[in-house]
Amino acid sequence: MIREAMKWAVMGSVSILLASCAQPSAPPERATPRMAQPAATSAPATAPIAPASPPSSSGRPEVGKALFVKHECLNCHSLKGEGGSKGPDLIQVAVRRSHEWLVGFIFLPSEKFPETEMPQFDWTSDQEVEDVVAFLESFKREIPVDKIFAANLGTEKTGEVLVDAYGCRNCHTIGEGGIVGYPDLTVMGSKIRPEWERQWLTDPQKVKPGTFMPTFGFSDRELDAIVGYMSSLKWEHPPKGLQDKGGKS
Repeated sequence: MIREAMKWAVMGSVSILLASCAQPSAPPERATPRMAQPAATSAPATAPIAPASPPSSSGRPEVGKALFVKHECLNCHSLKGEGGSKGPDLIQVAVRRSHEWLVGFIFLPSEKFPETEMPQFDWTSDQEVEDVVAFLESFKREIPVDKIFAANLGTEKTGEVLVDAYGCRNCHTIGEGGIVGYPDLTVMGSKIRPEWERQWLTDPQKVKPGTFMPTFGFSDRELDAIVGYMSSLKWEHPPKGLQDKGGKS
């Protein structure tokens, strides 16, 4: 009986071994899809922090215009001087910001600038964001830099023309215009040293990481002219306490 039991035990072990060998642990036809899955889920188009940024031609300006109206963007922003004044005028926003930056900010404002009051809209698709950006980009007009310098207006006047052309008053106050909450540049020359202003205009993020100030990519001659103009903006009559310092702070 003992020999008979041992016989059946051995046969049972062999059967189990053969069964385990006959059943593969990972069939080839399943292995391939499982390996491909991470790549599919990590693609920006499926679960992005911000939507993918196809070329601006993928946006539809007319659809973007309708969305711009639907979301009542003019309650805060203005276009060509018409609209609200809480946020920047957007007529030349595509000069100040790249396509990728606009897509990311409109899709998720707080990721680009945590302190912003810009609301996060419930977009139904990434395409809607591309459409709105395409609408804003339709207003873009390149700055005729060579033509401005060819006019030989002098350093300060050339700088003033460039400041107007780049739309600095869309955010800042310089005499008149601008938005409360952004620095008033009316007497900037009495407050800031020219060398600091040049560093700031060259790379705002390096001077103050996280600032909302865009990086324009000014050329050296543009920087010379703009800094020259900004340095000329001084108090006509320095405030009390600064008079003995020649209006310098």
